[in-house]
Amino acid sequence: MQTINPVFLISYLGIIIISLFLYSKRDKSSFSQINLSGITYNKIYTIILPVAIIVIGTALRLYRLAKIPEGLHQDEASIGYEAYILSVFGMDRDGNRYPVYPITYGSGGGSPLMIYLNAVTTFLFGSNALTLRALPAFLGCLTLVIAFLLIKKLSLESVLESESATSLQYVTGEYLWIPLVSLCVIALCPWHIMLSRWSLDSNTTPFWVLTALLIFVIASTKQKDSSAFENIGILFKYRDRKKSRSLSASNTAATLLYALSAFLYALSLYSYGASTFVIPAHLILMCIIFKKNKRMTTFQIIVGVLVFALFTAPLFTFYIINALDLPAIVTPFFTITKFTAKRSVFASGSGILLAVGKNLFTIVKNLTLGDSSEQILNYIPGFPPFYAFTFPMTLLGIVISIIRSRRGELIDLVIHTLFFPSLIFGLFVEEDITRMVLIFIPVIYYLARGFIFVVGEFVTIEKNSASAVKKYAAILAKAVVPLLFVVASILFSNTYITEFNSLSAESYMPGYGEACAYADKLAGDSSTIYSTYEHVSAPFMIALYYTKTPPKDFLQTVHYKDPDAEFRIADSFTHFKFGLPEDIADSAAEHLGAGDIFILHVSQLGLVGADKEDASELMNVRTFGNFVVISGNRS
Repeated sequence: MQTINPVFLISYLGIIIISLFLYSKRDKSSFSQINLSGITYNKIYTIILPVAIIVIGTALRLYRLAKIPEGLHQDEASIGYEAYILSVFGMDRDGNRYPVYPITYGSGGGSPLMIYLNAVTTFLFGSNALTLRALPAFLGCLTLVIAFLLIKKLSLESVLESESATSLQYVTGEYLWIPLVSLCVIALCPWHIMLSRWSLDSNTTPFWVLTALLIFVIASTKQKDSSAFENIGILFKYRDRKKSRSLSASNTAATLLYALSAFLYALSLYSYGASTFVIPAHLILMCIIFKKNKRMTTFQIIVGVLVFALFTAPLFTFYIINALDLPAIVTPFFTITKFTAKRSVFASGSGILLAVGKNLFTIVKNLTLGDSSEQILNYIPGFPPFYAFTFPMTLLGIVISIIRSRRGELIDLVIHTLFFPSLIFGLFVEEDITRMVLIFIPVIYYLARGFIFVVGEFVTIEKNSASAVKKYAAILAKAVVPLLFVVASILFSNTYITEFNSLSAESYMPGYGEACAYADKLAGDSSTIYSTYEHVSAPFMIALYYTKTPPKDFLQTVHYKDPDAEFRIADSFTHFKFGLPEDIADSAAEHLGAGDIFILHVSQLGLVGADKEDASELMNVRTFGNFVVISGNRS
């Protein structure tokens, strides 16, 4: 992609410039209002094509899910272990009974929603790499459907409310193509494909937010339809106040849907910490817009606030306890925990302006050429979240959307309520791809909006030009825009399937967990398992998950390098010691003779002489992916 990205970028820039020129020359006064009720579309575009895109997107998220990525990341293991012991023992690894917010590494690192949902799936299906990743993958596939339905619903409502001049081409672009293109973007972009294929707490956040937003919009439609005769109600203002009140009352079905939306928004706060700041701001803006548009009543706002407050109360109690350094709340049924260490990712103090500038630069990099400092978990070099060459199209979409929102277009107003709070939050927090999860949701729409504008200009030339040359040139230009995106998607998918395991071996540690489980079975009561620290990260977490160590055994034996660190890393528990003896080259035979076991990276065989021809006479060597388990020869 290092060569292809600049070529594609130049192509997109050229096409955008031409489309803007065409727009400036086009007669914009020739359109007239049309009868929307008489418009119908072929099922190929309304059903078959969306289903085909969803099937392709689903395949990209489910193909060899347990093997790509191969191994487990430490955060996946942390979520998996926490879910396992909660489902079996009813406590977290700190001994807290059903904590509202498991403190995991000490200062967080695993939001509760993902952990508790995994506890349910663990109870039902057991725990392994597939079941751990099945939840984000399944919700990721559902997100494709939800995103399509949401944009389709919003675009329809916007078209119905639009007071601007309307053409059949405009309606087709808004009702038919904006939802389809948005679906293509989220189905084929690297960000959402990679996000859906491994188990991190924030990876399900888009599903909860988009589902809550879809139900919110459906509720608003029901409320609007129920008060469609409001103007008639005004006629009865003085003659029949009872009838007037009934015409403007809260619709019961709409109120219930608003309550359900509030519940799902509350759940999203348990899915990732960033939601705690962004979602309340988003909801305040939504309520203002929908109340002004008479899609929401004061009573419905009150109901929504009460539901939201009720279900977020335990979480905000947890935040208050930790912010004010209050004691944890412990009951026989649940615990509102307290972190063992505090950390802040917010910009503050004299360096705040520098931090804001740095965060803005990180956001821009992730939306353009990609940030090479990002972990391989979320970013393959050459394949930024939405591909490097699409940013001019996204920027164009943002500008168009802002202009449309000034005209009062509902879909753009709604999208902005998520984009701008996310952007402001991103400026004041130490930013990375994970924390940008909420800002990427509106970016999908902005990119689609840019596509529709550019292609729309060439469609106009195709339909209205008398020149055959111009017609064919317009057809070619409008085809290039989606073609380049699809080509990039194919290249990304191929790279991910064929190369990602080798690229991500340091992060997912293939074979290490199986090696720990095997060594644990071999170990006797007095044996010590010495694990390497080469090519692994937080190996204690992987060992805990794969050995399914009971939490009480872990609590009684664990030794943390620094118990007060932001992220507590254990250097030993039960018979595991993470780190090799300093004199391993001289003492290996003695350790093996005493029944001790070594877990080494394959590059370390020489440390214990396991690479010698006669090694099999002295020791047993068992290989697991990139790691080996070495034990004494007991024959």
